[in-house]
Amino acid sequence: MAGGGLKRGVVHGATDEIGFHAVENRHYVTAIHATILKQLGLDSRQLEIPGRKRLEVDHGKPIEPIIA
Repeated sequence: MAGGGLKRGVVHGATDEIGFHAVENRHYVTAIHATILKQLGLDSRQLEIPGRKRLEVDHGKPIEPIIA
């Protein structure tokens, strides 16, 4: 994601003492996908696979605090 219009040197969230689970600012992979698509100028809600209906729960929200 380097060079994609994201803030440099930002720490967003925290993990437990062994780094296995997120304990602050937890995000799912759909939020990461939505962030990348937003930086590409695409809306994840408009993308569809022909012949398949997407569920609303499949969409994430972009992670705004890391976007420059």
